[in-house]
Amino acid sequence: MVEPLFFFGAGASRPFDIPTMKEMVTQFSGELSENKSDGINDEVKLYDDVESILRKEFGTVDLESIFTVIDAIASGKTFREVGYFPTYLAVRMNSRSMLDPPSQEIQATARRLRGRFESFVKRVCWVKPDKLKTVLNTYLPFLNDVFSVLGGNTAVFRHEGANYSYNPYWNFFTTNYDNALEVFWRVGIRQTELNTGFQYEPSTKSERWNASAILQQNLRLVKLHGSVTWWKEQGTGAIVEKDQPPDITYVPRKFGEQIILYPIQQKDTLVPPYFDMFYAFRQALEQTKKWIVIGYSFADEIIRAMLARASTLDTILVLVHPDNDIVKKIESEPGWQGKIRHIQARFGEDSTNKLVAQNLRS
Repeated sequence: MVEPLFFFGAGASRPFDIPTMKEMVTQFSGELSENKSDGINDEVKLYDDVESILRKEFGTVDLESIFTVIDAIASGKTFREVGYFPTYLAVRMNSRSMLDPPSQEIQATARRLRGRFESFVKRVCWVKPDKLKTVLNTYLPFLNDVFSVLGGNTAVFRHEGANYSYNPYWNFFTTNYDNALEVFWRVGIRQTELNTGFQYEPSTKSERWNASAILQQNLRLVKLHGSVTWWKEQGTGAIVEKDQPPDITYVPRKFGEQIILYPIQQKDTLVPPYFDMFYAFRQALEQTKKWIVIGYSFADEIIRAMLARASTLDTILVLVHPDNDIVKKIESEPGWQGKIRHIQARFGEDSTNKLVAQNLRS
């Protein structure tokens, strides 16, 4: 497998005005406060209550932490379902009422809030058409600088009077739902086919999920948490890749739920297509030594563990993230053996690209 392995977190899409999980906390809260629908006051109260408690206890919060709690309330989870230790504490504190599920009223409020949140995520994770130039001007110099160090099979794209090189066999992995990388390769570059795990089926005239396709060695984008462009076809249950605008009223009726692992702590990764993609991720980690991680906070414990277990003494992880504390999350993960070269900067700047190339070279 070709070097390096690219892994993109929310920070990699920030140059295109797609908010990070932390930014979504404020943005979503603002939208809630401006909403005038029935029952919204109860939703605002619940959201603010969860957000303030988590911020007080943990210091910082993002949308994943808040909606991990909201999802548990909406699902009527009890301490007994959460685990042995919370159950033990509840009994020892003579608070057996803590073993009861939340009231039906608060569950209903949480379900409305969860639905509003899901719609919000779908809406804000689309790259606007006027951002195409920014997408090209961000990714092209970055990939060209990486290619200048590692080389390999060569493809050249000419943009605004300059030539940019990339390897048409590179592998990209991301937890982002947005379509930034698809826009880059399919709308901007349009000269190398991008493999996202879907294959065209003539009989249905649609792009349908194919587990074997995601294991092929070509220009590959593996979206570990799903995508705003993936849908489950009603009636057949087939997973289909189809661009749609964020307004659900424009979605053809034959398509039901979107294939997205919404940002809550407990994620169902053992069903297709997630199982297939995580297998591809593990395989790629084991077959590469240089990993470039852009704008990822290592919040997902499954991904942290996979990175650590696949690391060796030869592993070099080049991390681009403005927060210095992020490094501790992966360094302290059991099994981590590699070297981390942290670039404390934001993605999308020429100076950052040069530092990435420098850290790959040395």
